[in-house]
Amino acid sequence: MWSIVPCLLLTSAALAAGEAPKIVIHVTTSDAVKVAQMIAKDEGYDITNDRLYYFDLLESQGQPLLRGYTSVGFYINGNIRSTLSISETTGQVIDMNSCEVFDYPDLRSFQERMLRLSKASRKTPQEMADDAGCISPKVLSRPAQTGREVAGTVAR
Repeated sequence: MWSIVPCLLLTSAALAAGEAPKIVIHVTTSDAVKVAQMIAKDEGYDITNDRLYYFDLLESQGQPLLRGYTSVGFYINGNIRSTLSISETTGQVIDMNSCEVFDYPDLRSFQERMLRLSKASRKTPQEMADDAGCISPKVLSRPAQTGREVAGTVAR
């Protein structure tokens, strides 16, 4: 299901300190979009209408929007709703704009695979917020129970 690819990132500081090298996992575009779609569904959006909802990889001049993360934009009616950044070591996700950390149950298999491959530990919500440059992270762990209203229609 997931097509993540491990890449070894050696840092001279880590080697000098006697630490094990960090393993950064390449999150493919298709995996990043799948994660973003799961979050949108957990948020209560019916993303089957691809004329209303779409997802796009976010970069800045060919570089990651956020170092150490793969970022995907979730758009509604052409307007960005969320900037979802996926950690390349833990698979955890934060919205850079709202400082929401997504910890929904359906994301766990992806995160566990990322953690197993990278040999990293889960980050705290505050560590994620620090990475994203925001304060006071809000952890979302319970999916929405009902559809969201968008432009006069109810997303189910």
